[in-house]
Amino acid sequence: PGTAQVLKAGSRSPLAAQATDVGPAPANFPLRIVVGLNLRNKPALDAFIADESNPSSPTFQRFLTQDQFNALYAPTPEQEQRVVAWLSASGFDVTDRFPNRLIVGAVGDNAAAERAFGVSVHNVLLRGQPKYAILSAPSFPADIASFTTGVTGLDNLSEMRPRMKATPAAAPGAALGSNCCSFSPNDLATFYNNPAGYNGSGQTIVIAGAYAWKDSDVSSFNSQWGLPQLPSGSTQVCTGGSRSRACKFNSSNSIEVSLDVEYSHGTAPGAVIKNYMAASTSFADFQVMYNRIVTDKVGYSVTTSWGGCEAGVSTSTQTTDDSIFASGNAAGQSWFAASGDGGSNDCGNGTTSVDHPANSPHVMGVGGTSATCSSGMASGNQACGGYGSETAWSGSGGGVSNLFTKPSFQTGCGVPSANHRYVPDVSRESDPNQYGNYVIDNRRWYIVGGTSDAAPQWGGFFAELNQAKGGSGLGNPGTSIYGLCGTTALHDVTSGSNGAYSAGTGYDMVTGVGTINAGNFVTNYH
Repeated sequence: PGTAQVLKAGSRSPLAAQATDVGPAPANFPLRIVVGLNLRNKPALDAFIADESNPSSPTFQRFLTQDQFNALYAPTPEQEQRVVAWLSASGFDVTDRFPNRLIVGAVGDNAAAERAFGVSVHNVLLRGQPKYAILSAPSFPADIASFTTGVTGLDNLSEMRPRMKATPAAAPGAALGSNCCSFSPNDLATFYNNPAGYNGSGQTIVIAGAYAWKDSDVSSFNSQWGLPQLPSGSTQVCTGGSRSRACKFNSSNSIEVSLDVEYSHGTAPGAVIKNYMAASTSFADFQVMYNRIVTDKVGYSVTTSWGGCEAGVSTSTQTTDDSIFASGNAAGQSWFAASGDGGSNDCGNGTTSVDHPANSPHVMGVGGTSATCSSGMASGNQACGGYGSETAWSGSGGGVSNLFTKPSFQTGCGVPSANHRYVPDVSRESDPNQYGNYVIDNRRWYIVGGTSDAAPQWGGFFAELNQAKGGSGLGNPGTSIYGLCGTTALHDVTSGSNGAYSAGTGYDMVTGVGTINAGNFVTNYH
């Protein structure tokens, strides 16, 4: 207030142009917003992350403490305080501040938004559905605009969605009924050559998403497959307090976290698992949840199976998220995200697009395959006998980011030469119609597919890899993973397509650099 205003065009949803204005929302219309602050010295931070993940660098795996990160790369305390004072003066109640000072969360109403950002929230219709949105770009005071990425939460035109597909299975039993056969964790350990001697003990896997699992489901799953129960310390963390809508078990929506916990645990049964739940599926609440995972620093392996089409998410939201993930990499965290289940058509509108946050250069995007065992997985011989073959799953999200540029690790191995971020980086089995995976949710068994199958398996495997490599974190693993392209550590998937893109030798925008031979991967990873 009292200073020149600067428009933040990247804070307006790209979908706003498709919405029909119904009229201004009331002045007391409630809003939950997050303002993102710019990283300082971002080119230097990106160089540091590349070096800490490069085995030939003298700073390899020399990760930063929170104080070290703050001193070098975080927004300054003065910048954070200016954002807090501005929001408070405009009528917002500041609810979230973090040690890395990357975001400030607040609650308020439409009147506060108009005072702060010079825009009013309107009721709109998008594809016939009632929503709310701002109809023009918000503005920031000029001095604050110079060090902020933008604001998230001034619309609900899109939200985070789980990247999975599920169908009911037969009643549980020795073979879970007559619908034989689907993957269990034991089958996947055989198929991907999970190494003996490593089970993730001493490590923590963090699930980043929404909704709670039911303890009885996890217990039944473990009993069915002869797995140990979750290690002591495993828990579920609500990041939104009493206002949270997505921190409880939900009969319709918790199947995603059931899948995530069952297959991250099934991959690394010795690892503690913590489920960090956003208060809702809004982008603003997911930002708060993401940053809690980074600043709480409870685990080095993070998996998320939720996403949104890049073309439908504001630039500022994705930029702020990317800063959070970079902060996590600098502290030693490895993030894995499902790449989506719409193939090259992530938005579902016939155009090519990739999924967020799998498109972030500081996250490993995980695509999907259709897998065939070398023997078994048939009536009378149900267990998977070993690795047979894989082809690209048609639903595997992948393509070219129109927002992020190519990270340093995406080089060689057939990666296209243009300066774009390409998705995905790696893959695992995901096809619900080629085996699929057994999941129990609310006492009912399902056959589940989607890249949500693949991401928690990679998260679980990296807990094992952390254990094998000393347990102090691996950071952004892109350099090391791409360095293994074409070796026996990875299965190069060379057939199939996701619509616009086809799998082939080396890197491709359907399966990335391929799937894992876990035993060889542990031996050769540096």
